[in-house]
Amino acid sequence: MARSILSGRHRHLGDLNGSRGENSRDSCPGKLMALIAVTNLQKRRIDRKWLKRIAGSVLELEPGGKEKEIDVVLVDSERMKELNEKYRGRTAITDVLAFPLGDDLTPTKNLLGEVVVCVEKADEQARERKHSMKEELALLLVHGILHLLDYGDEKIEEREIMQEREREILESLGMRGNIV
Repeated sequence: MARSILSGRHRHLGDLNGSRGENSRDSCPGKLMALIAVTNLQKRRIDRKWLKRIAGSVLELEPGGKEKEIDVVLVDSERMKELNEKYRGRTAITDVLAFPLGDDLTPTKNLLGEVVVCVEKADEQARERKHSMKEELALLLVHGILHLLDYGDEKIEEREIMQEREREILESLGMRGNIV
């Protein structure tokens, strides 16, 4: 796998200082499966296997997604604020960032990119929106992956398309689509 922004496999941020990450590609002969790495850089315990299942399901639902590689990185508010300022020029803490990484310079054509989720922000938003932390994490992960797949949300029309796809995906995962 090519190097990514936060998971220690890319030149941008380097060493993770003992992070807890895991990679795997479920092996089914003759079937392409997404490669998903999950790295937890914050203190709260999060079910990484569950996040991998969500990410894998999203990729499987999208055309060409089955063979893609992504990194999911869980960070705290301080780290997310630093990233948002460094890469977007915004000083606020955001909930999710997506970093497309696949290009002619990467050693794999299947690298889609990295989704960085702020767990503290997800918890805050879940409480504000009156749904579970798992639902909020799923929503943010779906949102980030859709950004990697070229969905946009800057314009109203793009946002409506993206939110409809988020609802469809969440419902296909057995979750409530009305949390979007």
